[in-house]
Amino acid sequence: MSAKKILKHLRLFFGDHLWIILLFLAAPVLFSVFYLIVVEQTVGTAWLYYCFLSLFVLLCFLIYRLYSTWNLYELFCSEKSEMEDFLLHSPKSREERSYQKLMLEFYRRYLARLSSLEDSRKQNKLMIYRWVHQLKTPLSVIQLIAQKNGLQSDYKKIARSAVQIQYNLDQVLNMYKLDAIQNDFHAERVALRQIARDCINELKSGFIERNIFPKLDADAHLVVYSDSKWLRFVLHQLLTNAIKYSDAGKAICIRAYSTQTAVVLSVEDEGCGIRPEDIPRIFDLFFTGQNGRLRGESTGLGLYMVKQILDYLGHSIQVDSTAGKGSKFQIIIEKQEMNPMRKVTKL
Repeated sequence: MSAKKILKHLRLFFGDHLWIILLFLAAPVLFSVFYLIVVEQTVGTAWLYYCFLSLFVLLCFLIYRLYSTWNLYELFCSEKSEMEDFLLHSPKSREERSYQKLMLEFYRRYLARLSSLEDSRKQNKLMIYRWVHQLKTPLSVIQLIAQKNGLQSDYKKIARSAVQIQYNLDQVLNMYKLDAIQNDFHAERVALRQIARDCINELKSGFIERNIFPKLDADAHLVVYSDSKWLRFVLHQLLTNAIKYSDAGKAICIRAYSTQTAVVLSVEDEGCGIRPEDIPRIFDLFFTGQNGRLRGESTGLGLYMVKQILDYLGHSIQVDSTAGKGSKFQIIIEKQEMNPMRKVTKL
């Protein structure tokens, strides 16, 4: 630290405390003169009164300092979660006003930096959108050519790879859409059997290719209040994972049923299952787990998006899995009459 800056700091410090320094320097002389001349007491008595009066002045000073810096002590002693919580709304002393001035400048720079990062994020998001849509055009051409030559084994491999690329591109787009889910949300009555049937039909080629058999067990009259588009996306993702980690000849069962407190939509497979140590982390972003590393088909995005969407919809998800035997993912939609998002009715 430079000498100039040190002198500035000392000048500010002594400027804040000059009055108390002068008071305590002048007090012994003033009080002694007062008692000797005016009150005509002895020196010993004068010093005794001086001690009591000094303590009284010190107490008054401490009370004033406590009052004038109370906001700062309260600020430093309480937990803060937002940047705005560190600002003082009614500074009482010079220290608090100086602190407020400093924090306002810091807050201004923080908002400017935040705005710059947000603009950069939006530009990156726009670039990714354009990149994905540009890839979809040649991908559609590849898929069309593969379909026309579907009888040849090489073109079948190309078609499967094209489907996988299409799935990954859609995941990227949906990942970015999560930021604006509140702008693309519509609560409505959703028939669970219908969306399950739609998802099975959308993944029909995957079921056939893997030689996996879907089973649907859901009451046709069972409906919930939710967002059909996002709930369909969640179910589609769970079924995609079930197909990915199941072997040929196995079955995947989609069930929907009502309990006393909730409606449950479950996806049960007979696949490789999930290791117990991986279960607590399967909803973490980019976590692939042992199965993903062995099969090389996991991106670590799907289940993360499932959890984020269900949290926003107000639903919960439970996972039961045994390694080598299969997994069961249960979407829990609670029956709460006061919350239309979770209200369960019959058609």
